[in-house]
Amino acid sequence: MAPSLLNCPDEVIDHIVKLLPNVKAARETCKRLNRIASPYLFPVLYISCHQLDLDVFRTVAKNPLLIGGVRELVIDDTTLPVSIPDWPTYQKVLSLPDCSENRRSFLGRAASENWSDCDEPREHWGLFDSVLKGHHENRLARADYHALKQALPHLKRLRSLVLTNRTANDSIDDDFREGAQSLESSSPTFKFWRRFDSKRDEPVSFAPRCDWVPTGQGLRNKMPIYGMDWLDDRLTDDITPCGVPNTLAGSPAFKELVSKRFFNKEINGRQDLTDWESFLYERAKRLERVSTHKLFILAREARVLHLALLVLEDETLQSQLREFRVDASCDMLDIDWSPGLAITLFAKQSPFPTRLAKGFSATNITKFNLTLGSGLPLDVGVGDRLRTIFESMPQLEELFFEPHDIQHFSAIPTDKTFPRLRKITFNCGLMRLTSCSSSFDPMVRH
Repeated sequence: MAPSLLNCPDEVIDHIVKLLPNVKAARETCKRLNRIASPYLFPVLYISCHQLDLDVFRTVAKNPLLIGGVRELVIDDTTLPVSIPDWPTYQKVLSLPDCSENRRSFLGRAASENWSDCDEPREHWGLFDSVLKGHHENRLARADYHALKQALPHLKRLRSLVLTNRTANDSIDDDFREGAQSLESSSPTFKFWRRFDSKRDEPVSFAPRCDWVPTGQGLRNKMPIYGMDWLDDRLTDDITPCGVPNTLAGSPAFKELVSKRFFNKEINGRQDLTDWESFLYERAKRLERVSTHKLFILAREARVLHLALLVLEDETLQSQLREFRVDASCDMLDIDWSPGLAITLFAKQSPFPTRLAKGFSATNITKFNLTLGSGLPLDVGVGDRLRTIFESMPQLEELFFEPHDIQHFSAIPTDKTFPRLRKITFNCGLMRLTSCSSSFDPMVRH
């Protein structure tokens, strides 16, 4: 009689199971294989506000065998426009006139009107609507934040933390064969979207996205931008006659501004406007002139860091983490922007640099991958705050740093040696510098 796999010790079965192409099939054969194979079912786990992702995350979190095998946590920051709640609006937005002067009256017509100028199939709206359902309710209730917080004690094998805003429009040919939302790994929502998309001749519009770009130009007090609920839905600026972020349109200050002074072009030279009112006024004027494609921007800066800090500030996970990575989208709607976290996260008013440096200093991270978008100059102290973060990780072995503004390379400490650093890669636009050595000293030219 041929020997049975089940006659082998658990350690041997474990090594065999992790090489199998279909772990799920193995775990369904018996209780013993279920116990051994289950930890290999979700090596990468995604969390977002998308209902499907959240449902899968909660299901995994409830099963100690499943969540105990998670080695990489991906925080997906993508979202959807609040400003497209129904099929008529969806059709109209896809038919926006290029001329900015005609857009507001065009979208101001009743949503109940029949609309026939849009070639987008209704099935595309069905996909968009299915992903939209529950998303913003989850976002405003911070359901992903609370689900992650509750699951932290059970992530006993977590080694890697990844932040991403990659979209379904990011090309697989753009080096995204690995990492978050790639051929190698995708969230349930993105698998669902791409599976539907692959059966159509034209891509479905409004794939989940999040533009990590500065949103508070001209606003002196930027603290609201650093909160979890901020979302700059540019389509709101044409769908509503006011032109403000949708999360703030209901505020008493804004309603007063709209009713009394917003459409008065003189407004006493704007001398009587508050900082917030002046910001809204200038923003609406600026966005009235932008090209149509820029109205599809969905921007926020800080929400993804609130979830990341849950992990980085957890004392148990600090001893487990070995990698931090930013997998940034290359699907940019404005050529003046570049991929990566918004550089304004390291501005003077930002609460994040100190917390990040403290969190990283307590971890055992050996691989650090940071991509930053272009933005503020170094003379506002951004470089100093970035330098504090690098200095908090003397144990680094691999460093990937892509700041896009070449001046931000000076954030690398020049008076500190990283004795364990073996590989360092600098990217800045199309420039790529890679160095491998037994040790790395920033004072030495490589």
